[in-house]
Amino acid sequence: MLRTLNISLFLIFLISSISTGFTASPENFSVSVEEIIPVSQIVTPYFDSLVESSKISVNEEPSFYGSWSPDGSRVVIDAFFNPMTGTRLYAVYVLNADGSGIRELASTPNNTKERSLSIRGVYYPFSWSQWSPDGSRIGIFANIFTVRDFYVIADPDNTLIKTAGKCNYTTVDNIRENILDLEWQTNFIWNPEDTKALIIMDKDPLNYQLYLLDSNGHVLQQFTDTYNVITALWSNDGKKIAYSTGHTEDEETGLWIINENGTENKRLVNGIVIDWSPDDSRVFYVDENFSFYSIKVDGTDRFKLSTEHFYRSGDVFSFSPDRKNLIFNIVKSGKVTIFLANSTGKNVQVLEEFSGRCVFKPSWSPKGDKIAFTQGTDLYTINPDGSEKNLIASAITDYEWHPSGDFISFTTSDSVFVASPDGSTKIQLTGDDNNYRFLNKKYLSGWSPDGSRLLISNGSTDLSIIKLKGYEDPLSIDFLTPIEGENCELRVRCMSEPVADSLLTLDEQEIGFTNNSGILNYSCPAAGRYVINASKTGYRSASKVLIVEDNSSASPETSLVTGTSSDPSSDSENEGTSGSEFQVSGFRGTAVIMFLLFFVWRRNSL
Repeated sequence: MLRTLNISLFLIFLISSISTGFTASPENFSVSVEEIIPVSQIVTPYFDSLVESSKISVNEEPSFYGSWSPDGSRVVIDAFFNPMTGTRLYAVYVLNADGSGIRELASTPNNTKERSLSIRGVYYPFSWSQWSPDGSRIGIFANIFTVRDFYVIADPDNTLIKTAGKCNYTTVDNIRENILDLEWQTNFIWNPEDTKALIIMDKDPLNYQLYLLDSNGHVLQQFTDTYNVITALWSNDGKKIAYSTGHTEDEETGLWIINENGTENKRLVNGIVIDWSPDDSRVFYVDENFSFYSIKVDGTDRFKLSTEHFYRSGDVFSFSPDRKNLIFNIVKSGKVTIFLANSTGKNVQVLEEFSGRCVFKPSWSPKGDKIAFTQGTDLYTINPDGSEKNLIASAITDYEWHPSGDFISFTTSDSVFVASPDGSTKIQLTGDDNNYRFLNKKYLSGWSPDGSRLLISNGSTDLSIIKLKGYEDPLSIDFLTPIEGENCELRVRCMSEPVADSLLTLDEQEIGFTNNSGILNYSCPAAGRYVINASKTGYRSASKVLIVEDNSSASPETSLVTGTSSDPSSDSENEGTSGSEFQVSGFRGTAVIMFLLFFVWRRNSL
């Protein structure tokens, strides 16, 4: 009761503190707030009910984190109670961007002190959960500390939840009871088409291998049977995969390139992959000395980008929005250097250099005309040619570009602001005396993709959405993966509500309007890749890739499931070996700590 009262009083004060209109700058820069949605207040009653039913003694507030769906129509929320000792409780919820339609995806009500199962729909310190690019699936990271790290595939529209990999457990209780049947898993990444995913896994945590999964987490193919696989990345077109098995001269270790169908597995060089070039003709990597290189996928034209050492765990590497240039940074001996290069990594130039040791995350404006970075707690922007360095704000705690690139947002110790890219105009969005933070971690963003809403936290126990004025709510498109010649049910919604009379096009050709239930029945074209667009006046249009399968390749296990799905068979649930295998207790936690300490030691020794 007291917590609810405090949150209510806070919101009343916050809303009363917000100006509803602002004077435009010479650039017509103007931003105003329509409402603030108290996400934590919406989720808290559901989590409190879970706490009560679990009979757990709670002496502290739950923590909340959130992540936007790719179309910005929904948010996945982690709510958890994570004491240093005792039973931990986790729940993952999905709700609409306007705060409506909350539903639970998964929770862990039967945890015990000894084996608390965690399940995170947003992020975990060393592994990240991911929405698929079309928003039809979420790869959720879960683990029991020192026992297993693994992923669960969840459908945010229905009740599908299934462990990824060789075992197909579909409930939290089954997962907990059969935890030793699961593989150790890491590096879960969707392909660009949403049809498949990569994962690195094995029962032996010293022998990780690379696998290909379908959209429901079933194993399609094992790519490797070699030395321990460290990391893997899809090419931008999804046709190839770069993966690393270490950085020594051993013939089984190094950086490898393999086709998406498992053919032409080729060792490229000694190193650990960082990224693909925009045209997929090159890869960037570091060698055993942390020297930073670029090389063509045929193994030619190898060159070093910098004589300094690049650390993939902490340094930044980012392509410009037009994919013609890139920035990367090096932190060494108390000095930060930001470099600019073309998309191949050539023509490297020093963009900015200053004293520092802390994370300062240089980032491109979505327009590509500015680069932002922090020097200490001062926020600056600079042109890619090194001109017009402007101080935007001092004493900031975090920053993030608006998706439009028209302005940059930042937090101080007590409020949230937006500013023009040159810093000439600043607008305060929230009241003072609140310790706000954005949620833009590695795979997260505070801004919704359309820029209409900003997800902020005021400490880990308070999560809110700031909705700006002047933005239309987004449409979303949903369908089953179809087979050529069969009927395809296309569904258009906004905030989970059906949208009638929405115009649908297929590759820019009109195919009809949705009915009162927001549905259009359409006979699928020939097998191939298409783009569906939904539009209606007063809404933000939506696009989605439609992959039509031919009759020979379609199967129940490989098609997307966005309607009511049935559980896998009991035979599939019993796959895997028994739980009497040899365990390396605490290996993953210890390995991660040793890995991080190693990087800290290397950085400090330079």
